[in-house]
Amino acid sequence: MTLSKLFLKRFVPLVAIVITLHVVLVFTKVLGGTFQPALIIDLLLFLMFGAGAMLIGPGLDKDPENFVNRFLILTTVQLLAAMSILAALAYVKMTDMKTIALQFISLFVVLLVIQSFLLVKGVKNHNVNE
Repeated sequence: MTLSKLFLKRFVPLVAIVITLHVVLVFTKVLGGTFQPALIIDLLLFLMFGAGAMLIGPGLDKDPENFVNRFLILTTVQLLAAMSILAALAYVKMTDMKTIALQFISLFVVLLVIQSFLLVKGVKNHNVNE
């Protein structure tokens, strides 16, 4: 199996599991906040990380020398997108903005750690096997 397919096969279900867990925790009122904004931020995070995975995934099998550049560009764009989403939510003056922002940033960091771990581990194992 190619490295890109292996990364997508591992990463997309993990993102879905983490986001589903967050939705369930907000719906059952374990975490603070309301359900609709949590669903919106979860959908935005899923789209952001799904698109990022689709963009970096096909390039994993090509040139390992450019992996670091692609990885840094991807994380920078994702961070800028996350901060733009938070700025837009603050601009429209959503209720419970502190709770929504804390949950959004927490989910973003968790998903970024998972993505980084899978990417670096996958590329490292791929280079060792060659």
